[in-house]
Amino acid sequence: MKKLIIITIISLTLFSCQQMTSLHSDKTLTKKIETKFKSKSETIDLTKLNSFEWKELLILGPYSMIDNVEKKLNLDLENIKVNGIEYIDSVNLLVFIKDGKSIKISEVSREIGDFVDLGKIIEKRNAKFIKTENGKNKLAE
Repeated sequence: MKKLIIITIISLTLFSCQQMTSLHSDKTLTKKIETKFKSKSETIDLTKLNSFEWKELLILGPYSMIDNVEKKLNLDLENIKVNGIEYIDSVNLLVFIKDGKSIKISEVSREIGDFVDLGKIIEKRNAKFIKTENGKNKLAE
């Protein structure tokens, strides 16, 4: 009985530590991003998001499998695995990356349009998007 209690306490402690290190969608950042995409501007420039330091952007669409993306792109996405993008179809997940690790995430509503360039690393200097006629957002070239 004593061993069972100790094992339970250790398990709960490890689980709660994982939850504390998990990233959650930054509501202020999400509002900023969605406002940019809802504007009348044809081009949306995310390179000017400078309230935190980031180097790359990864956009994950609905039902993206974090484990697969992590392996394919050789990234550390451990802190976003509890996000739920694998099961959600109402948002795209914008993952901001620094040194190969996710540092901030934003759950952006699909009402602003879907993204064409899903699942690939976008350097900060290239994080500019154009709204297409069919409601998609694609990288500006």
